Amino acid sequence: MYCNEVKELINQYVDDELDEKNRRDVKEHINTCEDCKKDYNIISSIKEILSEMPPVTLPEDFSAKLHENLVKTESRLNVKRKLQKFKGKFGFDNMKWLKTATVIISVLFILTFAYKLFGNVIKNNDRISTHSLDQSVNKGLATGESKSSQSAKSDINRGFNPSYERKITKDATISIETDNGEKCFNKILSLADQYKGYVENSSESDTSDNKKIINIILKIPANDFENVIANIKALGSVKAIRVGSNDITEQYYDIESRIKNLEIQEQRLQEIMKKANTVSEILQVESELNNVRTQIDSYKTQIKVWDNMTSMSTINLTFVTFKAVDNKSFTIGKGFLNDLIQALITSIDTFFKVIKDIFIIIIYILPYGLIGYLLYRGYKLFKK
Repeated sequence: MYCNEVKELINQYVDDELDEKNRRDVKEHINTCEDCKKDYNIISSIKEILSEMPPVTLPEDFSAKLHENLVKTESRLNVKRKLQKFKGKFGFDNMKWLKTATVIISVLFILTFAYKLFGNVIKNNDRISTHSLDQSVNKGLATGESKSSQSAKSDINRGFNPSYERKITKDATISIETDNGEKCFNKILSLADQYKGYVENSSESDTSDNKKIINIILKIPANDFENVIANIKALGSVKAIRVGSNDITEQYYDIESRIKNLEIQEQRLQEIMKKANTVSEILQVESELNNVRTQIDSYKTQIKVWDNMTSMSTINLTFVTFKAVDNKSFTIGKGFLNDLIQALITSIDTFFKVIKDIFIIIIYILPYGLIGYLLYRGYKLFKK
């Protein structure tokens, strides 16, 4: 028998209230353990002293107070026993499992809030960094342009001079619904001839929903761009329109400046060629001349393209005409079957989206469900 067991039974041993087996075990332990023997002697002395004392008259409400105290003590002991039972049922001491669950849930909440907090901070930092980068780039460009304008004393201007003619490309996209597509097409041909433009490309197609679509790419002189668009808009009901422009003035004159530089370089190389004495020198100069001429040709080709783009604007036209439907006869065609197939595909896609949303909701509420389950289990165990 251990000391803690003897200490619980020692009062009953002194009062001679133990059965034979426990009395014998306690006696053997007291004879071998000095600490327990000392406790036994103290309790025995106290009992002898109390037995010699005269009887004490108890107050009238002693029984009621004693009963009340006993009830409170019993309630505390019941709570303690239930707590011990709760811990023992899960096989953990000191509520380790509850502490572990609390830590895991706390970490989940902390990570969730940290993700939202730092996610917003990172987004804001990205915006600030992007803004700072844009400012740095614009500052660098402004510095570069300033240096270029200062170095333009040799009649070579790489920046944009306000006295130059602006180079602007214009384009538009227009979708028109009409009841006579052929008439509109002929009108476009007439406009192209009237304004000295041309039709670059055209196509015609029929759709399954009884529509006839005519696509036209129209080239019109830039000076007449707005007038032609006004005439086109009068051909039917405009369903969509987009008009855009792009200023390429700076790029245009930058290329022109490069061409001038290269032409000056070409002249100098030709002068060097006249002074070359050896074959190796001649070959080296010819190689440089070929490189310079190749660059000049490339830049001049780009200039021609830009000249064409700025002189002739592009208008992309789409005319939509609804064809007449014969209501006297009804046949199931490809359009009807395509609609059925499309409806089936949409239904299946919606079904899987709903399933995905359900899984996402389950994942979101899982931590809260775990908390609720733990609280429910604790309540049930304390209630028993």
